[in-house]
Amino acid sequence: MKDINTLLSDLRDLMTADDCPVAGPVDAATLAELINNAPPADWDFHKRSVYEDIRLLLINRKDYAEMFSLMDGAEYNGMTLYNLVQSANNEPLWSNIYVRNIEARDNEIFIDPHLTDKVLIGEDGTSVFLYNAVQDCFEIRDRVATDYVTEAHHQFSDFLSAVMDTVA
Repeated sequence: MKDINTLLSDLRDLMTADDCPVAGPVDAATLAELINNAPPADWDFHKRSVYEDIRLLLINRKDYAEMFSLMDGAEYNGMTLYNLVQSANNEPLWSNIYVRNIEARDNEIFIDPHLTDKVLIGEDGTSVFLYNAVQDCFEIRDRVATDYVTEAHHQFSDFLSAVMDTVA
């Protein structure tokens, strides 16, 4: 199995060959700040819980956190791996991991009970990608029937390889 550096290098090559923008890495000091600092006390419950869950994911799964030292998420061929810090006009992108998770947990229209205790890390046209802390694995779930797990991987590199197989 390929390691994360090789997989992300392959993804970067695919994106470059197709003239897709490639995000740079997250600054090491910024990543350390996100990992080491608690959420602001004035944030509501949902924002604090999302921040804390993502923070724990970055602390406990070094294999996932390593991606951000190489590239801040990716969007390619309909597949998105959510980013940590990218923004436009000082606003986080739609694909920001915090934005996507806050929306999944605090939404006036619909809150999916199968996703509220997971960390969403990406998506494609038919699936959502997430980290399940209870099972300590990265999952690919059906986008509509989110209780249906199509694949589960205990190593981020195995998950990334499976996701890349769908876009390469």
